[in-house]
Amino acid sequence: MTRDNLNAIFQGAYLGEANMKRTVKPSSDLILKPIGVVRANEEKMEFSIEIDEEYRNGLKELDQYTHAIVLFWASENDTPEARETLVSKELPFFYGEDAPEMGVFATRSEFRPNPVLISPTKLLHVDKASGIVRVAYMDAFDGTPVIDLKPYVPMSDRVMSAEYPTYLKHWPGSNEEAMEWWARQVKTLNGSGTG
Repeated sequence: MTRDNLNAIFQGAYLGEANMKRTVKPSSDLILKPIGVVRANEEKMEFSIEIDEEYRNGLKELDQYTHAIVLFWASENDTPEARETLVSKELPFFYGEDAPEMGVFATRSEFRPNPVLISPTKLLHVDKASGIVRVAYMDAFDGTPVIDLKPYVPMSDRVMSAEYPTYLKHWPGSNEEAMEWWARQVKTLNGSGTG
């Protein structure tokens, strides 16, 4: 069975026959409305997402998952110049000396035409009433607008065959391994370690 056949079966079962014939027309105007904000205290290593009251019902059953994917708007770097960036000529040191110039779509940089970033994270506690979602870590500034929150679903999100380009083979293989790796990178940046 081909991927196209599976997609057709899925769409027919999930979306219904009428929706399969629907055509999406591109819009020149996209409207994104934040659903909340990031609350980050790096010193205390406390991170949460504050969901606006009108969206709190959307948290129902999120607490049944172990992890989530947070989509947020890199508002701190949302400038006309940053949005015009298509090639990253000066990559951060942790890319390594062998990394070539890279197109922005080959990086996770916040400097891009639409500064939408993602952060997969472990869910620590979901309080639907207050709209507070405590998470293990978020690579975002305090006050960063959150535009969506999705459960991490291994069936859809885990790709067992994913690999880095050869010049990034020194990067860790998972989110869990990355925490210690990032700590070493920070020490290197601060001049107190060898990386």
